[in-house]
Amino acid sequence: MNSVRGKGVVKKVFVSIVLIGLAMFALAGLALKFMDFRIGPPPLAPPKQRIIEPDTGHDITDAPPEMHLKIGIANYSDEGLGKVFINNVWGGGMQPYASSNGRTCCVTLPRSWHPGLKVAVAYRTSSMFLKDPQSYVEKDVLVAPYEPFIDGFIYFFYFPGDQVRVVATPYSPGYPGFAYDIDFGRGHGDPAKIKRFLEATAGKEAE
Repeated sequence: MNSVRGKGVVKKVFVSIVLIGLAMFALAGLALKFMDFRIGPPPLAPPKQRIIEPDTGHDITDAPPEMHLKIGIANYSDEGLGKVFINNVWGGGMQPYASSNGRTCCVTLPRSWHPGLKVAVAYRTSSMFLKDPQSYVEKDVLVAPYEPFIDGFIYFFYFPGDQVRVVATPYSPGYPGFAYDIDFGRGHGDPAKIKRFLEATAGKEAE
């Protein structure tokens, strides 16, 4: 009889020990979960999306996320431009029907374009100066879409009717690789090309 009772006690003790062990194991697992503890090596980070420069085919994935672009001005009007600023960076002025590239540095833009990207421009035309030497037009202009590139320009385009466009590009207007078919240089201004350019960039201004 005593032997049976002894076995019962041993069984109860054994069951109690097992239950206590399971409880401690569960508590330890819960604690490790809160501590974000992982057994083994950490999971691999997702692969970085590769960025390829379209014109050269170069892999620019590891290039800095921002570009510092020289300011170019293309004036397609009979108004002189006294001063042009992009994001408070002075870009100089421009005679009527004349253009320049890379006159001053620099305006910073993200290497990858995104919807809603815009810059603040300020400028004064010759007729504005004659009326009020301190006057400026200030507006926010959406930057036309662009593919990632290493280095280049940000162009301020001015057209009759106070139409403004801003284009970030590795190439100057008129050169192979420039995204739009529009002339560049003194005496430029093919009406058909200007019309197509303005239509292609329509809606790129944001007051």
